[in-house]
Amino acid sequence: MTREPMWDVSAASHLLSRTSFGGTPQQAERLAARPLKDAVSALIEEAQRVPAPQKPAWVKEPWVNTERVYPETTNEERMENHRKAGERQSRERNELRCWWIDHAIRTPAPLREVMTLFWHGHFTTEARRMSVAQPLYTQNAALRAHALGNFRDLLEAVTLDAAMMMYLNMEDSDAKKPNENFARELLELFTLGIGNYSETDIKEIARALTGWTLSAPPGSKTRPLVEGAPRAFCRDGLVPTFVKEKHDAGEKTVLGKTGRFGAKEVLDIVATHPATAKFVAGKLVAFFGAADSKNELRDRVAEAFVASKGNIASVLAALLTSPEFFAKESRGTLIKSPVHLLVGTCRLLDLDVTATPSLAQVTAAMGQELFNPPNVKGWPGGRDWISSGTLAVRYHLPEALFDGTEPGGFEPLATDRFFALPADETARRDLIKRIQVADQLRKAERRKDGFKVTFVPEKAVGGKVPEKTEALVDVLLARLLAVPSRPDTKAALVDAVNQVEPAERVKLACRLILMTPEYQLA
Repeated sequence: MTREPMWDVSAASHLLSRTSFGGTPQQAERLAARPLKDAVSALIEEAQRVPAPQKPAWVKEPWVNTERVYPETTNEERMENHRKAGERQSRERNELRCWWIDHAIRTPAPLREVMTLFWHGHFTTEARRMSVAQPLYTQNAALRAHALGNFRDLLEAVTLDAAMMMYLNMEDSDAKKPNENFARELLELFTLGIGNYSETDIKEIARALTGWTLSAPPGSKTRPLVEGAPRAFCRDGLVPTFVKEKHDAGEKTVLGKTGRFGAKEVLDIVATHPATAKFVAGKLVAFFGAADSKNELRDRVAEAFVASKGNIASVLAALLTSPEFFAKESRGTLIKSPVHLLVGTCRLLDLDVTATPSLAQVTAAMGQELFNPPNVKGWPGGRDWISSGTLAVRYHLPEALFDGTEPGGFEPLATDRFFALPADETARRDLIKRIQVADQLRKAERRKDGFKVTFVPEKAVGGKVPEKTEALVDVLLARLLAVPSRPDTKAALVDAVNQVEPAERVKLACRLILMTPEYQLA
């Protein structure tokens, strides 16, 4: 497919739907007034220029491990420090999700956050397996900083990153016992993809990555270690540090190349491998929902990746100006991710929102808890966003945004614990009781602020509210839907809205539109 895409207001609306969590008819008209390539360039350049959000107040440099144990630390002190740290980390993770959602709702350059979200699902880290919240912020900041930059730079920023090093066990990998976890995911999920490497490549890369650990900032005082203490209790810092004595300096052969490779050389090799260009291109094509059954678009986007030496902005421009992206088969066919659904709704209706833990839980209940993907593969997306449970939460979204009430299905039926229960019955009962108390405290902490959202009818319609019901419904359908509504949908909306007082009509119309199948699509 090489023909030029049709570029008009409808195409501009489609572009905004995929790149900006949605856009109003007025925004689409302004964008359509420019040539397609200029419009895409403007979106990308705006995203590149926008300042990063201020970091949360609890992010401290240098980081201090309040669970650190010393030879003189008693068991009681250790347990109490662990309890307090756990409560604080849970609170900080909640605040971190709120911080990101708030920024995504308010940013003038949403494409930057859309791309940060893409990389967040590509280079995954599970919060449930992290005992510290600050590295999650640091990783998110790195993804945002490199979101539209150079892929090789992004790859290094993520590799030598405290969250990734903790998550995939790089911080304790040394020449005597190289850990293969990160090396495997580097090839399988982050760069080349399955079928383009061997087990030997994994082992050799693991050797090359040895010697990196997390340490205190340079010049810090050395602290005594406690033999047998878990890593979480003896970690003194989050600074990626190379320890030459722990590195395997021997010769390695990686993907057909031989040398005394370290981390940077390995990243050079995998970032420039032809399979990486196709793998990353394919992930982007799928994420932005372009119809590409024959992989022709993927291959052209991969060519742009190679030609630009991994410049992500150039790669994205090739994708977003392609005829496949604007083809009929690509429009209104992408199921919105939970984050897209929530953030897009707040932006399109211009809601006055304060992001609270309860609001952040909305996306988790729909299957996308920020900073906590289901596994190292991230969120599968597409039709997997929809299940009997998540669809019910989607249809009850107006309850949270308009009524300030929590729909059913917000809390999981069970939680992964990642440890076995004691064999002793008394000890087991005590542990279960402590877990239940901790869960109750966690729920109370999340719910204490409730939902802080204000609906203003004039903002929701983008100006003066139309007096006639049919005109009001037309305005909101054009503003909220990425696909044309069915004729019976409009008729049912007009009939329902006519049954309430004029002051309630805008909110009811919005409520009903948000509950339609069409609204789930971008």
